[in-house]
Formats: sequence, structure tokens, C-alpha cells
Amino acid sequence: MNFEVIKRSHVKRNILIGVIIVLILSAVILTFTRAKYRITKSLPLVNGTINYELSDFNLIGAYIQTKGDNYTQVDEIPASGYEFNAEKSYCTVNEENINATLNYDMETQTLSVVPLTTKGTKCYLYFDEVSSASDIIEDAYEENQDMLAYDEHNNLRYIGANPNNYVSFNDELWRIIGIFNDDTHGIAGQKLIKIIRSESLGDLHWNTSDVGNWSTSSLQVSLNNSYLNGSELGNGKGLSETARNMTETVTWKLGGAASYTSVSDGLASHWYGYERGTKVYSGNPTIWQGKIGLMYPSDYGYATSGGSTTNREACLATALYNWNSSSYSYCKNNDWLYNNDYQWTLTMLSSSPSTVFIVYNSGKVETSSINLYASGAVRPSVYLKANVSILSGDGTRANPYTLDIN
Repeated sequence: MNFEVIKRSHVKRNILIGVIIVLILSAVILTFTRAKYRITKSLPLVNGTINYELSDFNLIGAYIQTKGDNYTQVDEIPASGYEFNAEKSYCTVNEENINATLNYDMETQTLSVVPLTTKGTKCYLYFDEVSSASDIIEDAYEENQDMLAYDEHNNLRYIGANPNNYVSFNDELWRIIGIFNDDTHGIAGQKLIKIIRSESLGDLHWNTSDVGNWSTSSLQVSLNNSYLNGSELGNGKGLSETARNMTETVTWKLGGAASYTSVSDGLASHWYGYERGTKVYSGNPTIWQGKIGLMYPSDYGYATSGGSTTNREACLATALYNWNSSSYSYCKNNDWLYNNDYQWTLTMLSSSPSTVFIVYNSGKVETSSINLYASGAVRPSVYLKANVSILSGDGTRANPYTLDIN
């Protein structure tokens, strides 16, 4: 009797030990499997034909471009700053390449492999570094000095009668004024591209009253509220969500000029200093933060090529007030910002509460002879965010640059 009790006790003990061993082995296998395939499981797969467990798909090798044609293997797929190189990426089975089409969506972080029907498939994904739009333009400077020039403050500007600076923005043609340092837009350490609408929105009021304060003017309010959020203004449609998301909020400088008619106070370089200075009519602000502004007189002045290097130097040594003279007609005629219209600028006469400078249809820059509540041509201007890139195009009117944001 005692023998039988002891025997049953051994059976129970052996069963218990066996169960424990099975549980331990299961836990080890599960841990190993999860560790081995955790990268794979975090990567959604679509559009493929998967006939096996996810663990049968042994992904991945990921490589990012480091310099030129050199790539470095990384532990994680980049989330931004790169684009998927479908041509270079490939899959293998038993170390032999297979005919598969790969696509990786950077936004949704989703990979598709078509077809995916073989156990042991491994895929190697390559990502190319995306150059910012400003990098691409700066790289083009050396071979395009007939249409690109640096000013004294190391801002790179498009110059000439019709440079290749067209860009598709808001499903319209806009043009690149240049790449600007932070003393213009106020974002420390960044170079931002400034663009302007190719055509005017039409003749609009700078302000509905004769008060020259951009921060409260009716034009500023219209541009940065209804127009910014998609409503029509003048003859132009409002900004789309895509265009709005590419537009940076910056500090626009509102410094004014007291005198501007001679070579000692009216050159493009002088205007650049006035605009970033602190001379304003009493009570007016020196800066304003927002997305949409207008061009400055210095933008207009620096945009000339003069038709030749010598003539450009002559234009930059001539007061913008005198550009209407027949002796300097080559200045305005080789300036793409000139458009034979009365164009509003952002800059005030610092000694007056109601006087804004205008680029006249004659080519000169002078104080407005019309009231602020009269009409002048409005070409909205914005700064693009630093992570905007150029996808395609060559900057010509027929093939403008197309943009994307990383």
C-alpha cells in the first residue's frame, strides 16, 4: 500500500517537472523569436503575397547615403531627410537576387514587396540623402553666375532680366528672390529661401486708412488671415494647405528710410541697412512676425544684372531713385522684379506716418505719390521652411522647380 502511494507521487512529480521544462523552453523560443524579428514586425507590409508566418521573412538591411555613391548600414530606417532608392534596393533568397518590385513610403513607413512568396526572403533597402532647396541653388552658383550673385551680406540672389528662378508654389508660378541669412528673417543659424508671386494679385490698398503701420494695415491682415487660409484675394486664389505648410513664420524687419535720393544714401546696400534698422515713424514697430509680406526696395535693387558685370556694378553704385533716368535704363530692364507697374514695398518713410515706398513703373524707387488707401500692385512674398526640397524642374517658366517638404 505504501509502495503504491510512493509510485503515484513520483508520477506527479515527473509530470510537474516536464510541464516546467516545456514552459521554460517555450519562453526561451518566444524571446529569441521576438528578438530576431522585432525589426520586421515593426515594418508594415502591403501589396505583397505573404504565404508564411512573418518570422519566415528575414528583413532587413538598411543603408543610407553618406557621400556620393557611398552608403553605410544603419540599425533603423531613417524617418526624414532621405528618400527611398527603389532602383538600388533589392531582395534575395539564399543569397541570390530575385525579381521583386520594392517601394517604401517615407510618410507612412510602409514597405511593399511584389511578389513576396518565398521563405527566407531578405531585402536590402537603400536611402539617398535629400538635399534642401537652398543647397541645390547654392551648388548651382559656380556655373550660373550670370543669374546668381551674392550681396555684401552673403545672401545669394537671382539677378537679370529673366533668370531661371521659377517655382511651382500654390499651383501657381512664383519666383525665387534668393537665399537669406538670419539677419533678414530672424531664425538663428538658418538660410531660408524667399519667394514672390510671379504676377501681382492686382491693384489693392496698402491700408484702408492713411496710416503707414504694416503690423495693423488692412493688406497685412488680408494676406495673413483670409488669403493665407485659402480665400481669394484680388485675382489670386488663397494658399493651399500644402503651400501653407511650406511657409515659415519669420520676423519681417520694418525699418524705414529718412533720405534716399543720392549715391550717399540711396543705393541698394543702403536700403538693405535701412530695412533692418530701427528708424521708424514714432510709435511704429521695427519688426513684425508673420508668414506673408512684400518685397523690399533692396530686393528690387539687388535683382539687377545690368546686362553685364560692369553695368551691374554701375547699377549698384546708383541710387534707386535715379533708375528712371535714360542713362540707367539698363538697370531696370535687366531686373526681373521690374514689371512696368506701381508695386508696393514693405518699407516706410521714417519721417512720415503715412508714406510707403513704391517701385514705380518708370523703374525708380520713391515715396508713394498716392495715398495708402489708393491702389498699387501687390506681389505677396514668403520664406520657405528650411526642410523644403526641390523634387524636379530646371527653374524655367516652362519647367519650374517643384517642391516637397521633408
